[in-house]
Amino acid sequence: MSEEETDWLLSLPKEHKLMFIESALKEGDFGMAMGIAKILLDAPITKGGISTDEISKVMDKGIAEMPITKK
Repeated sequence: MSEEETDWLLSLPKEHKLMFIESALKEGDFGMAMGIAKILLDAPITKGGISTDEISKVMDKGIAEMPITKK
């Protein structure tokens, strides 16, 4: 992701950022979800990052509902 795209992602409201992770997992794109999560985890919260706990909740829920893990 380019620096401009990263800055754009970090500028969005928290709900939208978490929704991007959730949507990627629903589509079965674990790599994309991890990429977005990494950007959000690497950034300071004051600059648009999100806490590990909040991302973990979305990831755990999303992984459980992924097409390949859903039973």
